[in-house]
Amino acid sequence: MNNATLSILDQTELFQLALNASSGGDSASTIAYLKEAVSRSDASANAHYLLGAEYAQIKLYARAIDEMEAALALDPALGTARLQLAMLWLGQNENERAAATLRPLEELGEQEALHHFGAGLLRLIGGDSAGAIASLERGIGLNLAVPPLNGDMQRIIAQVQAMSQAEAAGEGAAPEEGGQHILLSAYAGNQSN
Repeated sequence: MNNATLSILDQTELFQLALNASSGGDSASTIAYLKEAVSRSDASANAHYLLGAEYAQIKLYARAIDEMEAALALDPALGTARLQLAMLWLGQNENERAAATLRPLEELGEQEALHHFGAGLLRLIGGDSAGAIASLERGIGLNLAVPPLNGDMQRIIAQVQAMSQAEAAGEGAAPEEGGQHILLSAYAGNQSN
């Protein structure tokens, strides 16, 4: 694919080709299609969001944060971008930014998975491990729209439980893998969008 080919594609075509490339594990093509899409004046929030998710997959977290923020600037109601941006902020130990990003999810109804995922992460920030786990599990039970988020939340629950068991056994908190924050480690484990 060259620049001339990319330039004749419209937003819908670029986005669909990016989805196809992403589902095939082709990060380079996914990023190329999405970078073209977001460079245009008619860029969509979803294109920024998917580019941010792709950057997170390849561990370019600063770029992922920038794209998630761009997605939310275009569409503040894009809840999955909001949740994933908060997870990225938490991975950077930016708890206040993460909490501010998550708070709008509280406005969603009790039957919305994102409401419970946001509440769970806010409880985790506040040090309420049991409450966090309960909220995350409730969100998993409700989430049918974005199944990969369930895997992220299950990894967070497993890590919180492991840390709680280590603390109960008097071992203190388990060391974070490679210095990564618990949430970033769980988020980075997600291999699908």
